[in-house]
Parts: sequence; structure tokens; C-alpha cells
Amino acid sequence: MSASIAPSISALVSGAPTLAPMVVASPPAAPPRFTPAAPAAPGFVHHLVHRPNTPEGVVLGTAAPVTQEFAVSAVLPERHPLFNDGADAFHDLHSPAEALRRTALFVAHRYFRVPQERPAVFASTEVELTELEPWRRAAGPAHLTMDITLRPADVVNGVPRGLECESALSFEGVRCGTARARLVFLMPKVYQNHRERGRAASRSRPVEVEGAEPWPLRPEPKAVGRTDPRNLVLGTPAQNPAGELLVQVLADPANAVFAEAAGDHVPAVVLVEASRQTAFLLAGELHGFTVAGCVLSRWSARFQGFAEPDLPLWCRALAGPLGRAADGRPALPVTLVFFQGSRQVGSVETTVLQDC
Repeated sequence: MSASIAPSISALVSGAPTLAPMVVASPPAAPPRFTPAAPAAPGFVHHLVHRPNTPEGVVLGTAAPVTQEFAVSAVLPERHPLFNDGADAFHDLHSPAEALRRTALFVAHRYFRVPQERPAVFASTEVELTELEPWRRAAGPAHLTMDITLRPADVVNGVPRGLECESALSFEGVRCGTARARLVFLMPKVYQNHRERGRAASRSRPVEVEGAEPWPLRPEPKAVGRTDPRNLVLGTPAQNPAGELLVQVLADPANAVFAEAAGDHVPAVVLVEASRQTAFLLAGELHGFTVAGCVLSRWSARFQGFAEPDLPLWCRALAGPLGRAADGRPALPVTLVFFQGSRQVGSVETTVLQDC
């Protein structure tokens, strides 16, 4: 959320950036097309608007390597094969995380002139609900808007080697969440060395799986908040002596969403989905939550590397003390760690909220 949510999440259909009704901005003379960085998924359309802060930005559609503001207007899909699969009670955190990822990548290359050959790493990403009700699904298409601030970091010769991203989220005009991300652009040689070291460490057998007691069966899709078996990304769970839930990440290669996002590392959409499914499984099977009424109210990820697609990828999860949200709903904090061999790929702190 692969380091990408950290380096990648996937799947939007783009539209040419136009002036959305909820913002006021001066578009550049020749608006650039907001082209998705990966193959598109059905029905997901969004538009980008730059709010330039210099005359050059207004006329040329470029940006100086200083803090810049943008707005995104997105119509979420009603029949997406992954995002709309499940109890259909709430919008997934996938959507704003994906919109922020794609916006940051597009802005980095189009406005801040970051060379395309520099691999992008989303070192951290966080999405949090501040109001639950606007996230509840209703009949018809949903309209997501994001006011995004991008701050260049480590600027060398006018080109940033990183971006700090912050965004306020609204559904149907109601402010209801925040999103943040830290993006790093690696020099090609640094990226290559990083991948080689990570791959070597990923080949060893992880000590965390030693002595773990496997469950009898692989979970049913409904136990992880989905209905389509092709969207299940978890193998047979197990519990280790430390009381942690262990599961191997096994995405169906025939799944169009996962296949379209595939590259030379495990795509972030798989990591996001694996963390979601593992957290729901833990809350439902071990803490009595009704998964059909669950929603992630916070998802905060930190990634140290890329997950290799041809080597076993594991996730371990441990729940914290059961608490209550501000409105009294049960809230279960869950810590998840993705690892391959002796190497930690990333960690996720999330909260499962029970709608009741």
C-alpha cells in the first residue's frame, strides 16, 4: 500500500482535469490529462484542479518546488469488483487512499518535474474517519472530494526527492476524514540495491511461523467482509504461541483488480486488502464482532521495503484492548506486520469499528 500505499495501490479511470464545482481555481492554459499510473478499473472517474500560487503556475500549469494546493473531485464506482464487494454498508478506505496516491504521483511528475525513471515509494500512508455517517453507502453514485496540500522535501536542483501530502476528505460535501502520505523518489541505483538486499533477506524461513497452530480451514469470504471468493487474499490462518494471528497472503492471480496492478513487486492494493481482511477476521473470529457491520475507522501504514511476488508473504496481527469510539461504538485496535523471511516489509495500525 510492496511499499506503496506505499509504492502503489491501484485502479482508477481518469478524466481530463476540469474545474470541479466545489473549488475555485485558475486552470493552466493547457490542462494536462490526469492519466492513471496503472490500468483502470470500471466506473471510477475523478478530476484534478491545481490551485496555483504564482502567475507562472496560472499561465504555464507548472509549480515551483514549494507547497502547492490541489483539489480532487471523484465519483466512486457502484460496481467495482473489489471495492463494492461485501455487505455494502460503508465506502472502503481504499478509495481516498488510491485517489491520494494517484494525485501525488501525477503532480510529482507533471508539476514538480520528478523524472519518470525514479521509482516512487509511499513510505507511509494514513486515512482516518472523523465522521462515520457520511461514509455509509446510499443509493446512486457517491461523490468524494479531497483538498490536498503537497509539500516538496529534499529539493535538489529544483526537483524534490520527496513529497509530504495532507488532505481533507468529504463525501457529498460533508467533511468526514483526513488522509496523509509521505512519498520518496529513489535514484535508480539506490532502488536496485534496496531490492537486492531485501530479496536476499526474504528467502529465509520466518521464525514467526514456527510452532504456530493452523486453523482447520481457509476463511470464507464473508468472514473477511467480502462475498466473491476471488477477492479472498488470505490462506489458512494460524496462531503462534504469542497469541498472534498468522496468515499467508495469497492473492488470486486471475483476479482482474490484482492482476492489473501487478508489477515487479506485490501491489499495494493487495497489501491494503490483506490488512483489511486480516483485521476483520481477527475482530470477528476472536473478538465477537459482526463482520458485515464492520468498518475500518483508521488505517495507518509504514513500509520499509517491497514485497517480492514470488516469495511467501506473511501477515501477523495482534489486537489491542477493546475500547469505544466517541459515539460509543465498539472499537478494536489491531496491529499488523507484513514480513518475508527475516525481513519486515511494513506495519499497519488500524481500528475496526462495529456499527451497532
